[in-house]
Amino acid sequence: MTMTFEQVAPDTRVTCHSRGGIKGTVLSKSEKGFDDRPVVFILFDGGACAWNWAEQLSPLDEPAPAPTLLRSGTRGVSEFWKGGLRYRVFNPAAGARGYWQVSLAHDGTSPAGDGVVVSRCGTRKAAFEAALAKLAAS
Repeated sequence: MTMTFEQVAPDTRVTCHSRGGIKGTVLSKSEKGFDDRPVVFILFDGGACAWNWAEQLSPLDEPAPAPTLLRSGTRGVSEFWKGGLRYRVFNPAAGARGYWQVSLAHDGTSPAGDGVVVSRCGTRKAAFEAALAKLAAS
């Protein structure tokens, strides 16, 4: 059974038929896609990310894996997705110890505002883990 755009939700496990049946997790979706068709952004098992149309996907009856840190296009910045929102993990103090923070990405995928989730963490990993705990509690 293929999906419609309305059926797709963030953190859903899917199979992508146009990519040989590879499995992945939906990170987000956008009304503005290729040729003015809505698209779905997927993190495939193995680490690659790509946009696909909903019609190319089938749902899987599997829980989504826990978020993982991904490389971003900016040096020193990692990111992760949760609930359809993209979060950035970075050190705003030019690498000084104890200043790692997590904030919402400001690229149209997240609500406006400063979006700081956690700050003043000792390491990137500590900031990531503190942010996941805080997001799970809210």
